[in-house]
Amino acid sequence: MRRVVASRKAICEYRLYSQVSPQGYPVTAVTPQQIRRVPFYRHRKLYDLTTRELSEEAIRDFLPPKPAVPAGWSMEHKIGSCRFDLTKTMGADDSAREDLHVVALMEPKKYEQTYRMDNGERNGEEYLVFNLFIKKHQHSGGVEFGLTSIDMELVMDSLVVHSTDREMDYSIGALGPGKTTSVGTSFGQKLNIECRRCRDYRYRGPMLNELDDDLTDEILDYLDERGVNNGFAEYMMAQAHFLEQEEYLNWLRLLKQFAT
Repeated sequence: MRRVVASRKAICEYRLYSQVSPQGYPVTAVTPQQIRRVPFYRHRKLYDLTTRELSEEAIRDFLPPKPAVPAGWSMEHKIGSCRFDLTKTMGADDSAREDLHVVALMEPKKYEQTYRMDNGERNGEEYLVFNLFIKKHQHSGGVEFGLTSIDMELVMDSLVVHSTDREMDYSIGALGPGKTTSVGTSFGQKLNIECRRCRDYRYRGPMLNELDDDLTDEILDYLDERGVNNGFAEYMMAQAHFLEQEEYLNWLRLLKQFAT
């Protein structure tokens, strides 16, 4: 027992005095590179635990599969971001061509209200809110749909009509930095807080449940003709689940790197 205590004392003294040489206390010269390679115990344990978690995630049998992007759409996601974008162009010529741009933000977790079960799903009702911007090449401005994917169904929450490209730019910019497309020519050059203020100042449209049923049905048919329907809503939820898992794995890798 004395030998173990003496050994640990020597290690502690080595760490304390390895960079100084007071008289009467000889030490062995150690390079800074060698000193940096000595990790603290708590970092080693954190490293081991994150490594174990990554290994367990690799063999889990209920990981969300990577969904196939709907035909005609392109998807973009930047690692480390909770946002993903989808873009699509429709129309054979410029007179009828339309640009569609979907912006989705993965739902922030409210840990006091929900938890993940053993099968990987959360116990609370899951939904995904996203925005669809549509612009015609021959017209200034466009329309902005506020949509929700819930229970594999598409719910239309709002419809905003923008009269100028500038208004479209501000609305897209209010959702944060992301992909620059032809929908919003100067997107990414404005401050987010300014974009939000201008977006909130604009009229956001009526309560859709108060509209005439025929008008509401016609708007939904307009979206369906462009491939935005219940099937698209199901894809959006599946894509959010897949990207959330990818971001979690990236989070573990960053934590493991920090603990190295």
